[in-house]
Amino acid sequence: MRLSRWGIAFMQLGALLLAIGLLPLVVMATLFPGAPALVAVLLSLSVAPLGCLCVVAGLIMWGIGRFRR
Repeated sequence: MRLSRWGIAFMQLGALLLAIGLLPLVVMATLFPGAPALVAVLLSLSVAPLGCLCVVAGLIMWGIGRFRR
């Protein structure tokens, strides 16, 4: 498999992890502003940074794969 495909796969994984980490936080903040959002905050703090790292690594791999072509 080419490096650019791996980069695209990592970017998709990172986008999924960012969505899993940030969407519950946004929903809890908008729909239930007074309720304690412990689960949403824990997801945001544990999964979202990993998603961001995956997106950055995917962009680097995709860029290197495109440059090598």
